[in-house]
Amino acid sequence: MSSILHRVLTWSVVLGLFLPVVIVLVLGLAGLLTGMGDQTGSRFCLRVAIGLGVWWASALVTTTVAAGISILERPSNTNVESSGTVSERNE
Repeated sequence: MSSILHRVLTWSVVLGLFLPVVIVLVLGLAGLLTGMGDQTGSRFCLRVAIGLGVWWASALVTTTVAAGISILERPSNTNVESSGTVSERNE
């Protein structure tokens, strides 16, 4: 399960970082097409940008959920060990 979770987390982070760049490029293309008078192409690019924005938002949610599950799946004995080392430092 952790292998699948690791892949999901990796891909969601990559998409979360990569998709805003693609969205900006598509919006720039839409502006260029509007300036050239191609309203149909511009509208198409705007709709593609909206779809990519939805996909980006879902990638951010997936990243958050996968990170939370990854943290919760850690063995409970590591938390005890880490709290034990903190208490030893305080003494």
